[in-house]
Amino acid sequence: MSGEPEELKLGSLLNYFGLVTKEDIERGLALSKQTGLPLGKCLTMLDLLNPATIRAAIEAQSMIKDGLLGLYDAREAMGMVYRKKWMLSDALIGLGVEAYASKGTRLGELLSAARCINDDQLDMSLRVSDTSGLPLGRVLLLLNRISTPSLELALNLQKEVRLGQLDLGQAQSKLEKELIPPVAQADSNGQKIRLGEMLVAARLLTPTEVMSAVEMAQANDKMIGEVLIEMGWLSEDLLTATLKLQEMIWKSQLTSAKAADLLNVIHKTNISLEQAVKDTNSVPNDVQRNLLFLDFLRLSGYLSRESTKNVIGEIMGNPDLISMIMKKAQRTEELSSGYLKEAIKQSFRDASMLANILRYLKPKEEQVIESGLAIHELLQRGKLTLEQALINFAMRKNQIENESD
Repeated sequence: MSGEPEELKLGSLLNYFGLVTKEDIERGLALSKQTGLPLGKCLTMLDLLNPATIRAAIEAQSMIKDGLLGLYDAREAMGMVYRKKWMLSDALIGLGVEAYASKGTRLGELLSAARCINDDQLDMSLRVSDTSGLPLGRVLLLLNRISTPSLELALNLQKEVRLGQLDLGQAQSKLEKELIPPVAQADSNGQKIRLGEMLVAARLLTPTEVMSAVEMAQANDKMIGEVLIEMGWLSEDLLTATLKLQEMIWKSQLTSAKAADLLNVIHKTNISLEQAVKDTNSVPNDVQRNLLFLDFLRLSGYLSRESTKNVIGEIMGNPDLISMIMKKAQRTEELSSGYLKEAIKQSFRDASMLANILRYLKPKEEQVIESGLAIHELLQRGKLTLEQALINFAMRKNQIENESD
């Protein structure tokens, strides 16, 4: 059994809990560095741990950091989570450990209670989070359901509740009062995005600073941009870039979230808007360009290592599929007809061929496969990041499954 971890990072804790080896963590971190995905998602993709265990470990990590759970109790509880497939709170109760801190303070529940998101949005976001393997908060940001300042506030309030510094009602009330809506192209009345909203979303100014600038502009009959420059809160170049990005959003040339990211980059690097846009639209990186369709389906959770083995087994027993694969191998002249296993392996590296195999074996899931193929193509062309591609595929998959119910 591993000794107590020197740090409370997820990998160190998973090793301390006895769930993975140090070599497993190194493999997961290498994949995480390549893909930009969280370590937990990468360990799941490598079939080292299932998503439920990762979620429980992250919850345990949070409780340990907040001083609500000791390392020994966490290790014992996580052992039960792994062996018996229990929830962490149930495992803690089974061990006689107070589990109140893990109840009633989950991020989704707090955001829903404060009316940051509605029940339907929470349910859909949780399903996308489960399918994609990405944290709920990150999913909500990517879906533009919540602003970055509101998410950070919610996480801080969640911690205060767990520490007993606030009760859930107080946290809910504070979050409702200080809620900053996500930047949107237009509100329900068709009003376009405001300058101040752009600056807050890009984390250049706080909501308080924007409000002060608005009040000063109104009192002195000035434009808010003029006040921001006079106060030294914004340079003329940055104001110009913000206004151009604002116009691009209005013309549907750019999403509000992307515009905020670009503005933040411009602020930090002092490059021009034109250069920032050019860099964003540059050729895909090596991960995007070289990621196979099979790897994408594995990362998305659509195909596990076990289900991939099952597909191979079904191919081996199906004359039609064998014929299709061997014809492909003969046509490319890369393989001889005698090497069936090698031909199957080669066919899995071809996106359209793998899609054909999956359509044949899973005819009811044809729409999901088509969607995955299209999103994978956008990923390889650099139109989507890997994270965005996984989110989009998870949403599409859930939508298709709901429509077929």
